[in-house]
Amino acid sequence: MKKYKILDWDSDFFGFTVARIVPDELDYNNLKEVLAEIKKAKVSLAYWASCRTDEYSRKMAEDLGGFLTEKKITYLIILESLNKESLRFADMVEIYKDDKPNSDLEKLIIEGGVYSRFYVDPKIGRKKYEALHKLWIANSTNKSIAKEVLIIRKHSRIVGFASLGEKNGRGNIVYIAVDADIRGKGLGGALMNSAHSWFISNGYKYAQAETQEANVIACRMYEKFGYNIDKVQNFYHFWL
Repeated sequence: MKKYKILDWDSDFFGFTVARIVPDELDYNNLKEVLAEIKKAKVSLAYWASCRTDEYSRKMAEDLGGFLTEKKITYLIILESLNKESLRFADMVEIYKDDKPNSDLEKLIIEGGVYSRFYVDPKIGRKKYEALHKLWIANSTNKSIAKEVLIIRKHSRIVGFASLGEKNGRGNIVYIAVDADIRGKGLGGALMNSAHSWFISNGYKYAQAETQEANVIACRMYEKFGYNIDKVQNFYHFWL
Protein backbone atom coordinates (compact mmCIF):
# COMPACT_ATOMS: atom_id res chain seq x y z
CA MET A 1 0.00 0.00 0.00
CA LYS A 2 1.34 3.39 -1.02
CA LYS A 3 1.96 5.91 1.70
CA TYR A 4 0.95 8.81 -0.52
CA LYS A 5 -1.84 9.74 -2.90
CA ILE A 6 -1.62 11.90 -6.01
CA LEU A 7 -4.21 14.69 -5.82
CA ASP A 8 -5.55 15.13 -9.34
CA TRP A 9 -7.65 18.23 -8.66
CA ASP A 10 -4.83 20.09 -6.90
CA SER A 11 -2.37 19.03 -9.59
CA ASP A 12 -4.61 20.34 -12.36
CA PHE A 13 -5.22 23.60 -10.53
CA PHE A 14 -1.59 24.39 -9.70
CA GLY A 15 -0.12 23.03 -12.92
CA PHE A 16 2.30 20.62 -11.22
CA THR A 17 1.97 17.29 -9.43
CA VAL A 18 0.64 17.50 -5.88
CA ALA A 19 0.35 14.59 -3.44
CA ARG A 20 -0.88 13.94 0.07
CA ILE A 21 1.13 11.84 2.53
CA VAL A 22 -1.45 9.40 3.87
CA PRO A 23 -0.27 8.22 7.33
CA ASP A 24 -0.86 10.92 9.90
CA GLU A 25 1.91 9.65 12.14
CA LEU A 26 5.42 8.75 10.91
CA ASP A 27 8.83 8.62 12.49
CA TYR A 28 11.86 10.36 10.97
CA ASN A 29 13.06 7.46 8.81
CA ASN A 30 9.61 6.58 7.50
CA LEU A 31 8.86 10.18 6.61
CA LYS A 32 12.24 10.46 4.89
CA GLU A 33 11.51 7.31 2.86
CA VAL A 34 8.06 8.55 1.82
CA LEU A 35 9.49 11.89 0.71
CA ALA A 36 12.18 10.14 -1.33
CA GLU A 37 9.54 7.95 -2.98
CA ILE A 38 7.36 10.97 -3.73
CA LYS A 39 10.29 12.84 -5.22
CA LYS A 40 11.02 9.93 -7.57
CA ALA A 41 7.39 10.16 -8.71
CA LYS A 42 8.14 13.76 -9.73
CA VAL A 43 5.81 15.29 -7.18
CA SER A 44 6.46 19.00 -6.69
CA LEU A 45 4.38 19.60 -3.57
CA ALA A 46 3.28 17.20 -0.82
CA TYR A 47 0.84 17.89 2.00
CA TRP A 48 1.11 16.14 5.34
CA ALA A 49 -1.51 16.45 8.08
CA SER A 50 0.33 15.17 11.13
CA CYS A 51 -1.62 14.16 14.22
CA ARG A 52 1.54 14.77 16.22
CA THR A 53 1.81 18.42 17.22
CA ASP A 54 4.65 18.18 19.75
CA GLU A 55 7.93 20.04 19.32
CA TYR A 56 9.91 16.89 18.45
CA SER A 57 7.59 16.00 15.55
CA ARG A 58 7.62 19.57 14.31
CA LYS A 59 11.42 19.69 14.33
CA MET A 60 11.54 16.32 12.56
CA ALA A 61 9.28 17.56 9.76
CA GLU A 62 11.13 20.84 9.43
CA ASP A 63 14.52 19.06 9.32
CA LEU A 64 13.20 17.16 6.30
CA GLY A 65 12.14 20.34 4.54
CA GLY A 66 8.55 20.65 5.76
CA PHE A 67 7.00 24.09 6.16
CA LEU A 68 4.39 24.31 8.90
CA THR A 69 1.52 26.14 7.21
CA GLU A 70 -1.12 25.82 9.90
CA LYS A 71 -2.18 24.16 13.12
CA LYS A 72 -5.68 23.01 12.26
CA ILE A 73 -8.26 22.58 15.02
CA THR A 74 -11.46 20.59 14.58
CA TYR A 75 -14.18 21.64 17.01
CA LEU A 76 -17.19 19.47 17.85
CA ILE A 77 -20.50 19.96 19.65
CA ILE A 78 -23.60 17.90 20.41
CA LEU A 79 -26.40 20.02 18.99
CA GLU A 80 -28.88 18.92 21.66
CA SER A 81 -26.63 20.52 24.29
CA LEU A 82 -27.28 24.00 22.87
CA ASN A 83 -29.92 26.24 24.38
CA LYS A 84 -32.99 27.27 22.39
CA GLU A 85 -31.58 30.69 21.51
CA SER A 86 -28.54 29.02 19.92
CA LEU A 87 -30.86 26.94 17.73
CA ARG A 88 -32.93 29.82 16.36
CA PHE A 89 -32.64 30.82 12.71
CA ALA A 90 -31.83 34.54 12.97
CA ASP A 91 -34.09 37.09 11.29
CA MET A 92 -31.14 38.83 9.66
CA VAL A 93 -29.90 35.61 8.01
CA GLU A 94 -31.14 34.34 4.65
CA ILE A 95 -30.29 31.49 2.30
CA TYR A 96 -28.23 32.46 -0.75
CA LYS A 97 -30.31 31.62 -3.80
CA ASP A 98 -27.93 32.08 -6.73
CA ASP A 99 -25.74 29.24 -7.96
CA LYS A 100 -22.85 31.65 -8.58
CA PRO A 101 -21.11 33.86 -6.03
CA ASN A 102 -21.28 37.63 -6.36
CA SER A 103 -18.34 39.96 -5.78
CA ASP A 104 -19.30 40.44 -2.10
CA LEU A 105 -18.87 36.72 -1.37
CA GLU A 106 -15.58 36.59 -3.28
CA LYS A 107 -14.28 39.58 -1.32
CA LEU A 108 -15.28 38.05 2.01
CA ILE A 109 -13.61 34.72 1.38
CA ILE A 110 -10.40 36.27 0.05
CA GLU A 111 -10.13 38.65 3.01
CA GLY A 112 -11.16 35.97 5.51
CA GLY A 113 -8.75 33.32 4.30
CA VAL A 114 -5.55 34.91 5.53
CA TYR A 115 -4.98 32.12 8.05
CA SER A 116 -5.31 29.35 5.46
CA ARG A 117 -2.24 27.35 4.54
CA PHE A 118 -2.52 28.50 0.93
CA TYR A 119 -2.09 32.10 2.06
CA VAL A 120 0.59 31.36 4.65
CA ASP A 121 2.79 29.41 2.22
CA PRO A 122 4.68 32.11 0.24
CA LYS A 123 5.41 29.69 -2.61
CA ILE A 124 1.71 29.46 -3.47
CA GLY A 125 1.52 33.15 -4.30
CA ARG A 126 -1.28 35.68 -3.96
CA LYS A 127 -2.66 35.11 -7.46
CA LYS A 128 -3.17 31.38 -6.96
CA TYR A 129 -4.49 31.93 -3.44
CA GLU A 130 -7.19 34.27 -4.70
CA ALA A 131 -8.08 32.05 -7.65
CA LEU A 132 -8.37 29.03 -5.33
CA HIS A 133 -10.68 30.82 -2.91
CA LYS A 134 -12.86 32.23 -5.68
CA LEU A 135 -13.22 28.72 -7.04
CA TRP A 136 -13.96 27.42 -3.55
CA ILE A 137 -16.84 29.87 -2.98
CA ALA A 138 -18.15 29.13 -6.46
CA ASN A 139 -18.23 25.43 -5.61
CA SER A 140 -20.08 26.28 -2.40
CA THR A 141 -22.83 28.26 -4.11
CA ASN A 142 -23.30 25.63 -6.83
CA LYS A 143 -23.55 22.98 -4.06
CA SER A 144 -20.51 21.00 -5.23
CA ILE A 145 -18.84 21.14 -1.82
CA ALA A 146 -21.62 22.62 0.33
CA LYS A 147 -25.26 21.91 1.01
CA GLU A 148 -26.28 25.49 1.82
CA VAL A 149 -24.83 28.98 2.02
CA LEU A 150 -26.27 31.40 4.58
CA ILE A 151 -25.77 35.14 4.19
CA ILE A 152 -26.37 38.45 5.95
CA ARG A 153 -26.99 41.62 3.97
CA LYS A 154 -26.57 45.23 5.04
CA HIS A 155 -27.89 47.85 2.60
CA SER A 156 -28.09 45.20 -0.15
CA ARG A 157 -24.42 44.22 0.34
CA ILE A 158 -23.47 40.77 1.67
CA VAL A 159 -21.42 41.35 4.82
CA GLY A 160 -21.29 37.83 6.22
CA PHE A 161 -21.77 34.24 5.16
CA ALA A 162 -21.56 30.66 6.40
CA SER A 163 -21.11 27.66 4.14
CA LEU A 164 -22.67 24.48 5.52
CA GLY A 165 -21.96 20.89 4.56
CA GLU A 166 -21.45 17.42 5.96
CA LYS A 167 -18.30 15.63 7.07
CA ASN A 168 -17.98 12.29 8.83
CA GLY A 169 -21.75 12.18 9.25
CA ARG A 170 -21.73 15.50 11.11
CA GLY A 171 -23.05 18.89 10.14
CA ASN A 172 -20.00 20.84 9.08
CA ILE A 173 -19.48 24.59 9.22
CA VAL A 174 -17.17 24.61 6.24
CA TYR A 175 -16.49 28.33 6.33
CA ILE A 176 -17.79 31.40 8.13
CA ALA A 177 -16.77 35.00 7.53
CA VAL A 178 -17.91 38.48 8.50
CA ASP A 179 -16.75 41.78 7.04
CA ALA A 180 -13.89 43.01 9.22
CA ASP A 181 -15.36 46.52 9.43
CA ILE A 182 -18.50 45.35 11.25
CA ARG A 183 -17.27 42.52 13.45
CA GLY A 184 -18.32 42.49 17.08
CA LYS A 185 -21.95 43.35 16.31
CA GLY A 186 -23.47 39.89 16.58
CA LEU A 187 -23.34 38.86 12.93
CA GLY A 188 -21.10 35.87 13.57
CA GLY A 189 -23.41 34.71 16.35
CA ALA A 190 -26.45 35.08 14.10
CA LEU A 191 -24.77 32.92 11.45
CA MET A 192 -23.82 30.33 14.07
CA ASN A 193 -27.34 30.13 15.47
CA SER A 194 -28.78 29.82 11.98
CA ALA A 195 -26.27 27.11 11.07
CA HIS A 196 -27.25 25.14 14.17
CA SER A 197 -30.94 25.53 13.29
CA TRP A 198 -30.27 24.32 9.75
CA PHE A 199 -28.33 21.29 11.01
CA ILE A 200 -31.07 20.31 13.45
CA SER A 201 -33.79 20.66 10.80
CA ASN A 202 -31.75 18.42 8.50
CA GLY A 203 -31.34 15.65 11.06
CA TYR A 204 -27.80 16.17 12.33
CA LYS A 205 -26.97 15.38 15.96
CA TYR A 206 -23.45 16.78 15.88
CA ALA A 207 -21.85 19.85 14.36
CA GLN A 208 -18.19 20.44 13.70
CA ALA A 209 -16.05 23.32 12.50
CA GLU A 210 -12.44 23.48 11.39
CA THR A 211 -10.22 26.51 11.80
CA GLN A 212 -6.63 27.47 12.43
CA GLU A 213 -5.14 28.01 15.88
CA ALA A 214 -3.86 31.37 14.62
CA ASN A 215 -7.44 32.47 13.90
CA VAL A 216 -8.07 33.48 17.50
CA ILE A 217 -11.40 35.18 16.75
CA ALA A 218 -12.86 32.03 15.20
CA CYS A 219 -11.52 29.80 18.00
CA ARG A 220 -13.04 32.05 20.66
CA MET A 221 -16.38 32.09 18.88
CA TYR A 222 -16.63 28.31 18.68
CA GLU A 223 -15.56 27.94 22.29
CA LYS A 224 -18.09 30.59 23.35
CA PHE A 225 -20.84 28.46 21.81
CA GLY A 226 -19.65 25.41 23.75
CA TYR A 227 -17.64 23.61 21.09
CA ASN A 228 -14.83 21.36 22.32
CA ILE A 229 -11.62 20.45 20.56
CA ASP A 230 -11.99 17.10 18.80
CA LYS A 231 -8.71 16.96 16.90
CA VAL A 232 -5.56 19.00 16.29
CA GLN A 233 -3.30 18.54 13.26
CA ASN A 234 -0.15 20.21 12.02
CA PHE A 235 -0.29 20.78 8.25
CA TYR A 236 3.07 20.75 6.48
CA HIS A 237 3.95 21.56 2.88
CA PHE A 238 6.98 19.82 1.39
CA TRP A 239 8.32 21.38 -1.81
CA LEU A 240 10.39 18.83 -3.69
